[in-house]
Amino acid sequence: MIELRNVNIEFDKKLIEDGTIKIYDGKITAIIGESGSGKTSLLYLLGLISSNHRYLYSFDDVTLDLSNDFEMSRIRKQKIGYIFQDNNLVENLTIFENIRLSATIAGINITDKEIKSYLEFVELGYIDSNHYPRKLSGGERQRVAIACALAKQPELILADEPTSALDTVNSEIIMGIFKKIAHKDKKKIVIATHNDRIYNEADVIYEIKNNKIQLVKGESSNESSKKEPEDYDNNVKLTPRFYFDYAIKTSRKGRFAKNLMIVLSAIAIAFSSVMYNFGDTFVKEQEKLMDAISDKEIFVVNMTAPLNTILDIDENLSIQDKDAELLRNISYVDTIYPYFEFRSIGYPLINETEASEGYIVVSKGQKEEKYTFAESKDNPYDKYVIIPYYPEQNLERRLKEKLSDESSDKVYISSQLAQLLGIENLKESVSLRVLTYVPIAQHETQMTVRPEGIVYEIDIDLSKVVELDLKIEGILDESVRNRYSNSGNNAIYVPYHKMQMILTQTQNSATIDTNLEYIEWRPSAFVVFAKSYNDVGLVIERVSSINPNFRAVSEYQDIESMNAIVKNTREIGLVIVIVILIIIFLLMSIIHMNHILDRKYEISLLKANGLTKIELTKLVSVESLRHVFLVSLISSVISLVVTKVMNLLFEEIA
Repeated sequence: MIELRNVNIEFDKKLIEDGTIKIYDGKITAIIGESGSGKTSLLYLLGLISSNHRYLYSFDDVTLDLSNDFEMSRIRKQKIGYIFQDNNLVENLTIFENIRLSATIAGINITDKEIKSYLEFVELGYIDSNHYPRKLSGGERQRVAIACALAKQPELILADEPTSALDTVNSEIIMGIFKKIAHKDKKKIVIATHNDRIYNEADVIYEIKNNKIQLVKGESSNESSKKEPEDYDNNVKLTPRFYFDYAIKTSRKGRFAKNLMIVLSAIAIAFSSVMYNFGDTFVKEQEKLMDAISDKEIFVVNMTAPLNTILDIDENLSIQDKDAELLRNISYVDTIYPYFEFRSIGYPLINETEASEGYIVVSKGQKEEKYTFAESKDNPYDKYVIIPYYPEQNLERRLKEKLSDESSDKVYISSQLAQLLGIENLKESVSLRVLTYVPIAQHETQMTVRPEGIVYEIDIDLSKVVELDLKIEGILDESVRNRYSNSGNNAIYVPYHKMQMILTQTQNSATIDTNLEYIEWRPSAFVVFAKSYNDVGLVIERVSSINPNFRAVSEYQDIESMNAIVKNTREIGLVIVIVILIIIFLLMSIIHMNHILDRKYEISLLKANGLTKIELTKLVSVESLRHVFLVSLISSVISLVVTKVMNLLFEEIA
């Protein structure tokens, strides 16, 4: 027997006050009353699915702790079968799966044969159990719901208006089934109804009237069957497989819409991922581009005298080997070259006096023309210089005229000097015979700087006159200028390794015959290339710590602006990705919440069948995780494919 006492139900108004009801084994109990009188609410109390715990509930002489969700869950799972007015079945499951679900929740391993016997019991042996509920009539759906309840092997079956939407024939079939369950199987049946043909066939009738539960038919005495108290803490535990299988099976409904949502979400996430990856790749490529186009070159001078420009190397001390080694060992340095140049003007020479005149003989085809350069004020033919260039400078990208010759030792001429020498283009072969002064030794002396009269130690190059034959293979654009010394922009650019070879050969073959004291020649400047344009500032800082006389400069280098461009690009890409992901998250959350709300009857059915709040949360969480997993998997695949394709395209373009 089940007994409820001190039943009080109140919403906007009081429906039931201090009511009592008893449900007996082997009896059909009907609850009647006007619409809105509290019949369904009373069924919810009997079914332990109400949040109202302010009453006493005795199940087979055991008083229940209504605040214990696990205890209530155990009773609902194993002792109670609930048949709602409608929405009794999970639409995404087949008839067969709905019945098995009810048995599984109750902890019963049901066989296919038993499922078929339950369908035959409710007079549905003729239907295909692999069909979905939507193919059934109203009466058939209600009978499948009864079969689901029976599969739990419950002690109590609750039915809320089970025949309200059925015709007379189906109503009689339903009542016939209930009578078999109650009278033959000795189960407790409670029906809330306003159909007089139904409740008149009940064994016991309670009427809710004037806020009271009144017994209007049947006995209220000693029809209880005594049973041994049960351990209600032994709740049926649902396995992880249950949640996983349920999530897979319920995903069938609206599969196209769900799959479309998953694919669209995956594409959006993949797009964000690809965009971020390519944004990061773009930033890296931009950094490479900055490295390629930026001036990573640093000019280091051992500057002892306060000259007008630190790029003037005419009067400075040579750099000792130990300091040169320290320069090479700076961690941010990629390559380092000693700087020297061959000039048209020499300082005290071997067996000669100071020279201030040189010449260049231009050969174009069969024609030769000699140009004399003599140092004098405002004379464009005052001086010229031969300067080394380095592979890192990529001077070939700054040519306005070039030959198609593939030789590696290409000699270029500045635009200014080409104009002075009448070299307009290279349509015909152009060669130069240049008189120049190659340094072979150094003389240590002093320099007085006026007006302070401060004396500084300096090194003067002792040079040897050499005549060089050079074939011109390119004319540089006007932006290329001599930024190393005061030798002017009438410059011829020769590969560093070729100039180094000329320097070494000249020094090895030279015979020094002078009254001046001299020392071994060493460069007073180095050209240093940083590993990255971002390292230029770090290298300059380190140079100053090696020698207090060292000065380092990198012209045309706006590192802050370059870094700002890279940083802005990265930040913009990241903001776009974050915005897209937030929009996707919000959309998915809204869609998922709507999906959960659309399933409120399904959730209610599962709760009525015994699932606790924690178990329902697990169920929804597993479905959500499955959804997230599918989205992540598909988005990852799409990202990989798109990234691979884009990389291949970029490789082809490159």
